[in-house]
Amino acid sequence: MIDKLDKIRSLSSHIESLDGDLIQAREEIEILRHIDDDAQRDAAVSENYDDRAAAKVTHSDVVRMDKHIRDLERTHAKLVTKRDRLIRKLAAK
Repeated sequence: MIDKLDKIRSLSSHIESLDGDLIQAREEIEILRHIDDDAQRDAAVSENYDDRAAAKVTHSDVVRMDKHIRDLERTHAKLVTKRDRLIRKLAAK
């Protein structure tokens, strides 16, 4: 029983940590989206190769961060499900 409580506490701590990571990643992606939007506009109106190259880089940053957020959300959901299952098992005893 104590092992289950320790496991629940550990999962809750990890979930809380992921919540903080998700908040930070969502804030970062908003900044990256703004930067990407500016870079895409610059590339659209400019004949400069550097502007087009920068637009590709900023867009890849947004895609990378979006994938990172999806991965964090998937891990978060799995941990919540696991924790809730342990809580139900513990409550059933």
